[in-house]
Amino acid sequence: MRIWMLPALLFLLAAGDAPSFQIDRPWSRASPGAARNGAAFMVITAKGAGDRLTGASSPVAAATELHESIDDKGVMKMRPVTGIALEPGKPATLAPGGYHVMLLGLKAPLKAGDTFPLTLKFERAPELTVTVKVEALAGGGHAGH
Repeated sequence: MRIWMLPALLFLLAAGDAPSFQIDRPWSRASPGAARNGAAFMVITAKGAGDRLTGASSPVAAATELHESIDDKGVMKMRPVTGIALEPGKPATLAPGGYHVMLLGLKAPLKAGDTFPLTLKFERAPELTVTVKVEALAGGGHAGH
């Protein structure tokens, strides 16, 4: 009997260490003019085990990519990244000027007050869909970020 209980206990301990997340304030800016691209932002905090955000998808865009904005000798540039580390208890901020989810080939303009689903993909955890709120464009943004 003890032989069978031990594997079950190990399974329960391993399952208790599975990644889960708290997602705060998923948002996007309204599309400026006829912009074809946009971006989504949020704060992701890993609970339990750490993980890695590896991608996303949304029906509002033809494709999505994880990007990072960097200051390259005084010039702001964006570059794709393969993932974003999610350390337990340490918020990972996706915000203008930093990491973000690029929405490429918008199927329609993003309008202030609207919402849309965004499915987050992780290295270990199952996919998680959040509702992104579209906020009014403040100032002359660059393609939604």
